[in-house]
Amino acid sequence: MRLFDLSGKTAIIAGGTTGIGLAIARALGEAGAGVVVASRSEERGKEAAGQLKSAGAAAEFRPCDVTDAASVASLVDGVVRDRGGLHAMVVSAGLLFVKPALDFKAEEVDALLAVHVRGGFLCAQAAARAMIPRGGGKILFISSLLAERAVPNQAPYIAAKGGMVAMARGLALEWAPHNIQVNALAPQLTRTPMTERLFKDPQKMAEVLARTPAGRAGEPEDVAGAAVFLCSSASDYLTGQHIIVDGGRSAGG
Repeated sequence: MRLFDLSGKTAIIAGGTTGIGLAIARALGEAGAGVVVASRSEERGKEAAGQLKSAGAAAEFRPCDVTDAASVASLVDGVVRDRGGLHAMVVSAGLLFVKPALDFKAEEVDALLAVHVRGGFLCAQAAARAMIPRGGGKILFISSLLAERAVPNQAPYIAAKGGMVAMARGLALEWAPHNIQVNALAPQLTRTPMTERLFKDPQKMAEVLARTPAGRAGEPEDVAGAAVFLCSSASDYLTGQHIIVDGGRSAGG
C-alpha cells in the first residue's frame, strides 16, 4: 500500500544494531526506506548493516553516542548531507538494570536517565532541526510497557521510560505545526540481548505469561509493524501517542 511505502525516504535508527531496533530497521528497509543504524559499537553496527544489506535494504552503519550532543548532531548532519534529508528518527538505544531500589548506585541511575531521556531528547532535537526546513517528518521513541505498568526492582528504568513518554507528548505538541509527528511505542517484555537473562528466570516468565492473553512474551518483530506505521504517511494525523504492543496484557486492568 502506498500509505506505508517509504521508498526514497531515509530513517535513522539509534540503537538499531540488535533486538527491537534491528527488527525495526529491517522492516523499514522492507518498506523501501534507506536505513542508517547508529550505535557506539562499530563491530555490532557493521554486522547489523551487513545483515540489512543482505536482505536487500539500502543500509549503512554510522557511529553515535546518543548521550553526546556533538555525536548526535554529527550523525544527523552527515546523513542529511549524504542522503539529502531525514524522514524518520527512531530512538531505540537502551540500557537496563534490574535490582532492588536500595541497591542502585547513583551512577546507574544517571546512566539510565542519560540514555533514555537525555539521549532521546538529543536525537529528537537534532532530527527536528533537519526536518523543519524540509517540511516535517517522524520521530519515534521506543519506550516500555513499564512506563504505564510498574514492577519491582526497576524503579530508575521505569522513571527513565516514563520521562521519555512525557517528553514525546511535549515534543508532539511543540512540533505539530511543523508537520512532525512524535510518538512512542511501548513493548512489554520482549526477547532481546538486553533482556535475555529475564527469559532465563522461570518465575519471571510464568508471571509474565499468566498476565498476557496472547500466551507468550514479545519478539522484536512484533514491534516492527507498528513502527513502520508510525514512520509512514499512514500515521500523518497521529501524534503525541503512547501505543502499547503487549499481546493484550494491559487490556485486563
